[in-house]
Amino acid sequence: MLTRHIGDYHFLADAETGMTFRWGKTFDDNPLFAPVPELADISISNKCSKGCSFCYKDSTPEGHVMTYDEYCQVLDTLCSPDNGTVFQVAIGGGEPLEHPDFFRIVDETAKRGIVLNFTTNGGLLTPDVFAKIKGKIGAMAISAFSIEEMELAKPMLKGSDGIKVNIHYILSSDSISEAVGLVKGEYNDIMNGINAVVFLTYKPAGRGEESQVLKNEDDIDAFMKAIVTPKCSCKIGFDACFVPMLMQRQAVRKEMVDTCEGGFFSVYIDEYMNVSPCSFSGGKDAYSLKDNDFYDIWLHKLQDYRDRVKNGCKRMCAVHDLCRGACPYYHQITSCYQR
Repeated sequence: MLTRHIGDYHFLADAETGMTFRWGKTFDDNPLFAPVPELADISISNKCSKGCSFCYKDSTPEGHVMTYDEYCQVLDTLCSPDNGTVFQVAIGGGEPLEHPDFFRIVDETAKRGIVLNFTTNGGLLTPDVFAKIKGKIGAMAISAFSIEEMELAKPMLKGSDGIKVNIHYILSSDSISEAVGLVKGEYNDIMNGINAVVFLTYKPAGRGEESQVLKNEDDIDAFMKAIVTPKCSCKIGFDACFVPMLMQRQAVRKEMVDTCEGGFFSVYIDEYMNVSPCSFSGGKDAYSLKDNDFYDIWLHKLQDYRDRVKNGCKRMCAVHDLCRGACPYYHQITSCYQR
């Protein structure tokens, strides 16, 4: 169990379950940001051979790769001399399994007592991969854009017993109708062995197209209605980008969800070792670890970003004080902002 008490910021985390608990001056108080990031999202490469049309990183087979030594340097700099290191890292890309030192990266992270999670397109999963990572990661996630992709990924999970497997299902204008059926339990036959489906909001970044952004209010309302009484055989969750819509429509208990944590409780580091609030910043609010100390970036340079976005939305709805509002980089992905 990781415990951290820094001034008015308090944090507990269980590496076995992934459960975290955060509070401020009192249990009813939510601190503004973490003096030490709770999670670091690290892109270890922008190399991927699959060529997905929706890839927000525009990854290619020739994409840049963070070296193993650079990754170790990143982990070193994420460790505060006074308050310890991050609780967990989320490894992405590109396709992490195409990184030549992926298993060394897993071993190095585990050796430091940091929980490692990673996201893959699933194409390179084998029993040998599972044997090498078993007992060393928190969870792995497979990206999916449709039910068909989920079905294609299922045979690749042979040998994954004992590893927590999630599906990262991308919610777009094309996929949301299937997502409603998924929540209603219509595809439970292919969900055996899946821990959770996490719905990710489609972003028009990289190769992503504006036409795929969620816009149809009827589709969104149908999805919100379905998640109130889900029939899916596994757990369901949502990325932070979807939280404003959850809150605004009051589809879930507002005290049970966090607003966007990028730059406040989590941080993104790209394959060039640039630090920014999240992976969708597109080079904005970014500072190089090659020229700056991480905690100077986190505590001081990113304060400008926090000051700019902490009061968020100008729409005065019932949950205004809890929600930071639309994404500061892609306003159009938040339907209540569109209205």
